[in-house]
Amino acid sequence: MIVQANAHIGFICRDLEKSVQFYERIFGMKEKFTLYYGDMIPADPDQLKEISQERLAFLKSHQDTKWIIYMEWPGEAKGYFLELFNETGAHIDNFPSKEKFGFDHFDIVVDDIQEFYRQMTEKGAEEYVDILPGPSLCRGFTMWMHDPDGNPIEIHQYTPLSMQNIGRELLQV
Repeated sequence: MIVQANAHIGFICRDLEKSVQFYERIFGMKEKFTLYYGDMIPADPDQLKEISQERLAFLKSHQDTKWIIYMEWPGEAKGYFLELFNETGAHIDNFPSKEKFGFDHFDIVVDDIQEFYRQMTEKGAEEYVDILPGPSLCRGFTMWMHDPDGNPIEIHQYTPLSMQNIGRELLQV
């Protein structure tokens, strides 16, 4: 298992644009890419059937609303991010709420997510796994776990096409 670094920390924001402006102004961070609630609407009709009608209606009614803005650190810290979540409330398994603001989770990057998972389970840590390794919306691979106190931890494996590497715009060309 090769852990590269803490890749990002996620915050649920009361005012997303105000938070973006703060991190730009104070820390010199820049927006790398943004995910929208509409990005969670599957294009595949079979996957569409797996979403409740209530959730699908919510996602469609908020499809052009920003869900997460990835802010990248400048200079030598390039490649490390803050995830700023809109408090609207459509994160797939970790629903932000009007009562919860601030720290949400932290993320580490690994070279090989399947190998990381294998080594974890060899050590008997299955009880801490919440979501098995799989593809992520940002074109990489992710899994979720928690520590003994319940603090959420996201594990990421970037690919050459991961938005963290190339941004979102290059994928749409």
